[in-house]
Amino acid sequence: MVYLIGICIGAILGLTGAGGSVVALPLLVGPLNLPVQTAAGLALGAVAMAAATGLLARLRSGDIVWMPGLFFAAVAMAALPLGSLLNRLLPETLLLGLFTLLVLYVAVRLWRQATYQPEDTAVVRAHRLSAAPKQPICRFTQGKPGIRCFVQLALAALLAGVLSGLFGVGGGFVIVPVLIFLTGISVHQAVATSLLVITLVAGSGFGLFVINHDETSLGLLLPLGVGGILGMLSGTWMARYMAGPTLQKTFAVVMVLLANSVLLQALIRG
Repeated sequence: MVYLIGICIGAILGLTGAGGSVVALPLLVGPLNLPVQTAAGLALGAVAMAAATGLLARLRSGDIVWMPGLFFAAVAMAALPLGSLLNRLLPETLLLGLFTLLVLYVAVRLWRQATYQPEDTAVVRAHRLSAAPKQPICRFTQGKPGIRCFVQLALAALLAGVLSGLFGVGGGFVIVPVLIFLTGISVHQAVATSLLVITLVAGSGFGLFVINHDETSLGLLLPLGVGGILGMLSGTWMARYMAGPTLQKTFAVVMVLLANSVLLQALIRG
């Protein structure tokens, strides 16, 4: 079961380019009956391993825009301890309720993108660039970015870091649209750069989890991580042949159902 959950996490990350980590927490809490705090930490470990696999596959592609990616990751990692602290302090039912609201937001955004910008959903399987915004705030690939650029990137990174520590998510659903809107890079470059950020942020978050929790649950990380790597490799391959908009809408529906089912279970137990 743990291997299968890891494969699902990695495959969704490979198929959609971002958002795979959103299904990690409900899959770990539901079928495995893990506490939310433990599930969030293990999810970060599995997501980090899967994202690192995708990152290695893209290192030679030239799609990774390093400066905004490393800056975003550094600020997000600085915000991780706050999210981790809130994860330990908040009641489990409240955490799951907040997580369900986050999932609903991500699902609506994915559904709207698949409906109104279907060409962007195919970027992980089609090696073509999408049109960048006409007047981006930053231009990391064309000259020196200004202070306004770094301030807005930092605000978005703070949000991504807190969410990562709180729910065990990689933050790709925040990173990709922010990079596209602020920097003017293509969707393809934003997806590749988000894997860099997710690897660093999720890896740091898992490190915090190891420091703050006992090691009894760490035995699950190996099968979860191996499954995530296999899922990432297979998902990236399958993405070449699967229709982007249909896949993304299906994923949006599935993650809403998963999040609500886990919340319902928690309410019944409580």
